[in-house]
Amino acid sequence: MRELVLLVMLVAATLYAVLAGADFGAGLVEPFVRAEDRKRVEVAIAPVWEANHVWLVLLATLAFVGFPTLYSTATTYLHIPLVLVLLGIVARGSAFTFRHYDPTPGAYEGWYTLLFRAGSLLTPLFLGITIAATAAGRISSDESLGFYALYVAPWNTWFTWSTGLFVTALFAFEGAALLAAENPGIRSSGRLPFLRIARIAHAATMVLGGLTLLAAYLEHLTWFDELLHSWSALALMVVATLLIAPIAWGFVHGHPWLVRLSTGAQAACILLGFFAAQYPVLLRMSPHDVTLDSAAAPAATFRVLLIAVVVGLSLILPSTAYLIRVYKR
Repeated sequence: MRELVLLVMLVAATLYAVLAGADFGAGLVEPFVRAEDRKRVEVAIAPVWEANHVWLVLLATLAFVGFPTLYSTATTYLHIPLVLVLLGIVARGSAFTFRHYDPTPGAYEGWYTLLFRAGSLLTPLFLGITIAATAAGRISSDESLGFYALYVAPWNTWFTWSTGLFVTALFAFEGAALLAAENPGIRSSGRLPFLRIARIAHAATMVLGGLTLLAAYLEHLTWFDELLHSWSALALMVVATLLIAPIAWGFVHGHPWLVRLSTGAQAACILLGFFAAQYPVLLRMSPHDVTLDSAAAPAATFRVLLIAVVVGLSLILPSTAYLIRVYKR
């Protein structure tokens, strides 16, 4: 039952990384598209710009109920980057709403756009930092340490910042892919639009991915050693690398669905490979790691939780599919 709930959490995290990643990425690339194309950003993310957060809420709820030790430890020692993630979500969503629906934006339109873009940057950056901090192993439960050592040092490393920038670049590429796939009718010479932006974002993603691995190696992280010895993690990373070719081919030859599926699969492989490298450890800390066994709630809790998950997903999945179908038709 523990593994089933953890699997649902990984699926929710993957859906958030793919769907919300493209959502935030569209905001990241908006400053680099032509003024006449900026309306396409709103059109592309319209059906799911707020609905995507249901996967983040599901992930947090399952962690809170099913793995309370993991939830309490992460939200205590990583509360600073998590608050910045939430501030980015709120600022971005509010700005998007006001910019879209304010009948007389006037002088405020510039502020709406600034907040929208700042939130689109803030959330993926600190989301990546938070995820990296769970694997860095610098969290300590020694309360005799000062504030910086307890609440800042665990996420303020080269590895965590490079991971945050990597996630930001990955989301930016997902956003460019979304905009391109949503507008196949404006392509010329068989190519999808926004090809140059996508190439730059994808190149930045690959470079920052390499810097992240280099930082993990130089900081002698246990996560990096286990990555090299995990066949499943290495296989997922290899697949993510091989998917570069079909993504590029889909862009050049004008196949939006190939771009959609390959980009989503690549993001999913990266996320799953990251966590596969340290399974069954859920959060590395001193003196003891938070593992699947140590973090899990009693079996009775999981029985009720799985029933709630089945009922909830039976409502969420059809509703989400209907929402996308209505907007995209």
